[in-house]
Amino acid sequence: MPEMMIDIPVKEVAKIIKVMTEQEIETLALLLTEEGAELLERKKDLELNRVQFLTRDEAFDV
Repeated sequence: MPEMMIDIPVKEVAKIIKVMTEQEIETLALLLTEEGAELLERKKDLELNRVQFLTRDEAFDV
C-alpha cells in the first residue's frame, strides 16, 4: 500500500474520525495494529465468501 506524508492538525483528524462509520473505524483500528494487514486480508476473504466462519462447535471442539 503506498504511503505519503501530509500535515493535518490533530483537531482535523478528530473531526474526520467523528464522522466515520463503524466499519471505517474498525478498519482504522486494524490498520493501527501490527497484525492489521493480515486481519484486513482475512476480513476481505470473509466478505468475498472465499472462506466461511467456523461454527461455535468447530471453534471450541464442543
